[in-house]
Amino acid sequence: MRADDLLKRLEDRPFKPFRIHLTDGTVLPMDEPGMVIVGISTAVLPTRFRKTAEGRRMAVDWRTVALIHMAQFSELARRRNGRSGQNPH
Repeated sequence: MRADDLLKRLEDRPFKPFRIHLTDGTVLPMDEPGMVIVGISTAVLPTRFRKTAEGRRMAVDWRTVALIHMAQFSELARRRNGRSGQNPH
């Protein structure tokens, strides 16, 4: 995967949540583009979230992944209420 491939996906408007499939079999849901940091050869991806006292979503754990270990993207279905099908906690 190239940095531009990931950046294009994150910059889609409207943004469409997606999964990143890694070469080790890990699948990471990406449902908020602003929480991803893309570098030349790596990306910092959130892996666990919690809500603040004010109800805002905050990353509490993340993973730095080499772009060469990103094998593919797939769609992340949305629930009918407009929220992602993944648990944000």
